[in-house]
Amino acid sequence: MVALFYTIYTRFLTLPITAETAMKTAYVHDQFWSLKQQPFLVMESTPSCVNWGQYNKAKQPGMHRLSSFQQIAHGSDSTLYFQIRQAQGNSEKYHGAVIGHDDSSDSRVFKDVQQYGQDLEKIVEVKGAIKRVRVAILFDWDSNWALNRGGGFGRPTRLGIQVLQKHYANFWHKDIECNVITSDMDFSQYDLLIAPMLYLIRQDTMKKLQKFVQSGGTLVSSYFSGMVDSNDRVNLDGWPKPLQDIFGIEPKELDTLLPGEHYHVSFNQKEYETTDYDQIMKVKNASVLGYYTDNFYVGTPAITRHQYGKGTAYYIGARLSAEFIEDFYDDIIQSLNLDNSFVELSNPVVSVQTRYNEDYAYHFVMNFSEQVQMVNFRRPSFDLLTQREVTKSVQIDKYGVMILKERQNNTLH
Repeated sequence: MVALFYTIYTRFLTLPITAETAMKTAYVHDQFWSLKQQPFLVMESTPSCVNWGQYNKAKQPGMHRLSSFQQIAHGSDSTLYFQIRQAQGNSEKYHGAVIGHDDSSDSRVFKDVQQYGQDLEKIVEVKGAIKRVRVAILFDWDSNWALNRGGGFGRPTRLGIQVLQKHYANFWHKDIECNVITSDMDFSQYDLLIAPMLYLIRQDTMKKLQKFVQSGGTLVSSYFSGMVDSNDRVNLDGWPKPLQDIFGIEPKELDTLLPGEHYHVSFNQKEYETTDYDQIMKVKNASVLGYYTDNFYVGTPAITRHQYGKGTAYYIGARLSAEFIEDFYDDIIQSLNLDNSFVELSNPVVSVQTRYNEDYAYHFVMNFSEQVQMVNFRRPSFDLLTQREVTKSVQIDKYGVMILKERQNNTLH
């Protein structure tokens, strides 16, 4: 068990952004799980509002339960609170708490926590359950610091973490679990490694990427990668040769676009708008999947694929929309058979995350929307919260949660 002392104050609003906020929170949970790939502890959460925002809105009924179960779904073995009792003075006297200033157990917030505690007793067998993940997003702390520190290009538009979250969101919407790992972790356990904007790459990281792809892995990277060495010095004599070998290309120029300036890329017979950055590159022995269709680099490669050893490396030269990200990964997900094996058809506002012990799978089904949603599963299961069998097609209420248990050989409880 790993106890991670950190604070996640998640402020969900009853607006269309609820699912977007849930996705970003899921990214944080998965990043903490990935540190040691063991259950962790959420040490501080609020059952109601926070006090440090510009607008500190109370959670809607059901949101505390939903956001707390999201912690468990992504690998936490606890939901602990700051505060238990609301402070009388100082800067956090209006921060949410289990017990308010009136010392009452009859408040809505207290009853929400009470109900959630009763629910946790029903799923105690989930404690210690692990995750099985085949997709990893590479977040390198040194690279991110160097990217944010450096001059040139567009300072407001670098957005390294936001770009990672854009890739992550595609898999979250499809109920495909991801780890968020660092460069010194093991790559070999994954089928797909996503490493966009890896601005600073150490020599040992390049060797690990070479080995990963040569051994059969699929790697995705992008513009703003491999630009400086481990000491944040520009790589002279062109792009590092190990990267040229992996991707079969040589980046030449990075065009920084102004706010409101856009160009276009043609990919799979569709055209997509570029924003912020367009990488101009020379193809050595990669296959070209997409071309720029305008500006002075019209007709030059924008998206490439290269077979390297037993694996494949993709390079995305431009910053493109979420629509492109979804279309781009569709073929990769299909070829690697990454689809969620329990979900018949994913719903982008209903998240399904799974934890496993030796005998059972526990599917957390969470509705991050303000409407009733329909969810379709491939197999019937057993809901631990209601103690009822669940068919393959069910409705889930606004902010609803189901925890569906199935035996590993797919027989019911």
